[in-house]
Amino acid sequence: MDFINLFWKPVEQKDFTKNFSMPHLISLFIIILIILAIYSFRETLRQPKYEKFYSHFIGVILIFHQFSIYLWYITNERLNLKESLPLYLCRISIILSIIMLFTKSRKIFDVLYFWGLGGALIALIFHDTSIFPFPHFIFIQFFISHGGILISVLFMIFVHEYTPDINSLKRMLKWTLVYFAVTIPINYLVDANYCYLRYKPYASPLDFLPNDPIYFVPFIIAGMYSLFLLLYLPFINIYSFKNQT
Repeated sequence: MDFINLFWKPVEQKDFTKNFSMPHLISLFIIILIILAIYSFRETLRQPKYEKFYSHFIGVILIFHQFSIYLWYITNERLNLKESLPLYLCRISIILSIIMLFTKSRKIFDVLYFWGLGGALIALIFHDTSIFPFPHFIFIQFFISHGGILISVLFMIFVHEYTPDINSLKRMLKWTLVYFAVTIPINYLVDANYCYLRYKPYASPLDFLPNDPIYFVPFIIAGMYSLFLLLYLPFINIYSFKNQT
């Protein structure tokens, strides 16, 4: 019974979980191992029977994750607009990852490369320290979901050789602005903090800024756009070379 409470039930948190704690580092290590395995066996995974099995396997895990997180919300009486709407970029990215893995959609990949890869990387490195500590379900699902997004995107890059282009970047800059325009007022309407556009996340690089959104939200927006540009840099030379040949 104690384990069930420790794993599933909300508990009073006296201390926030720490970045780069042992459970955090082990979680990152497992995700990195899976990514290295996909890269190492990319030629084998390009065979249709293996590609279908493993891409669908990852997709099913993410589907199970989606059902389990809402089951947790329901059983712990936390299913509300404040916490459970799919308005975090990573929550949107999980849904898109599932669709992409089953359909191999390049358009969805374009979205996920920037939203999913960028958001998941930051979340995995600087995870939300207000989540319940390991071995709580919320801690485990956090790394499954964000790791799953990262693995899904890199699976498409390594196995299917998908890459973003300049039009992908332009579309994402526009859609991200639309996302902010929609999410910011919703946060105030339902008293939420989606994408941390109302309150700063704990133990983040924004700690030096005041708590008023007028100070830290511009940094979040500017940081996200800068991250998109950085993610596109590896592909600039590829398209320059193609245009010259």
